[in-house]
Amino acid sequence: MIGDSLATAVMQRAMDGTWQRGKSVSANIANHETPGYKAVKVSFEDALKRASERAALDMSVGGLDPQGLETVKNSDIEVFQDNTFSERADASNVNLELENIEMAKFQLQYSYLARQITDTFSRLRYAIREGR
Repeated sequence: MIGDSLATAVMQRAMDGTWQRGKSVSANIANHETPGYKAVKVSFEDALKRASERAALDMSVGGLDPQGLETVKNSDIEVFQDNTFSERADASNVNLELENIEMAKFQLQYSYLARQITDTFSRLRYAIREGR
């Protein structure tokens, strides 16, 4: 498919993981006053890095491997409950200040990734039109 590359696969999966993280941060903020609520966390960076490094190594040996791209596109996005100790009396471990920082971070990361993908496809469109 046009535009299928390791870079776009990594950016797309990073957007998926970042979006999932934004959803978990939103849930944490919404439930910060719920007694006994345990924060939800998302981890995807390490799995995405391993998959992209493996795909890049395969590409250097034998060219673009569709299965390597699928590995990147389907790398793990782990959603888990944070069972760390709570200092609050209601046993909730959500720190509202940290969650608000995470929300701002999510918004910046997602905007950056969306801009990167837009720029990638703009350059591709420019090349297809031969600079016109």
